[in-house]
Amino acid sequence: MPDNINTKPNENPQEKINENAIPKELHDFTENKIPSFTRLSDEYKDITSSASTMLIVGIIGVLFMILVLTDTINIPLNSSTAWLFDSVMGGVFIIFIIAGIVSFMHAKQVKIEADKEDALIEELLQWAKNNITKEMLDEGLDLNEPVEILYFSRADKIKDKLMHQFENADEALISEYTEQIYQNIYENNDN
Repeated sequence: MPDNINTKPNENPQEKINENAIPKELHDFTENKIPSFTRLSDEYKDITSSASTMLIVGIIGVLFMILVLTDTINIPLNSSTAWLFDSVMGGVFIIFIIAGIVSFMHAKQVKIEADKEDALIEELLQWAKNNITKEMLDEGLDLNEPVEILYFSRADKIKDKLMHQFENADEALISEYTEQIYQNIYENNDN
């Protein structure tokens, strides 16, 4: 092999990331330790949609089975397997109806919690609008730092203030709305 061919990839020590150089408060963002957030109102819509589907399929299936049992719809099965078909399919459709009803009952509970969560989100956003300012977030920051570092420092300050004010709020909810509050303060005011 000729001496002038480099078999190792180009290694530039300046391109290596020094993990110790990342501020400690940014590790939540870089290691993705923040749980995902789903609004309960969205979950309520999903549950009611699933419950409706199960109930409709179950009712249509039971009606179909009634038509088969009354010989309105003739399915060519021999008598020894007809009872198996009728009982299994009837059971499946009844299970669909029961699951639909139970899902609607669960949806009522989720709706109550979703209303509470929506009120908390509205309160959180209103509090942030009234109490978190651009000047407050930029205080103590070196504004000559890269925009990305400033973003994480500001987002961390927003999150800390929200966690302090809304101690019982879910961390995933706080993290989700930190981005929206940041955009309201910085990106909407820059126009």
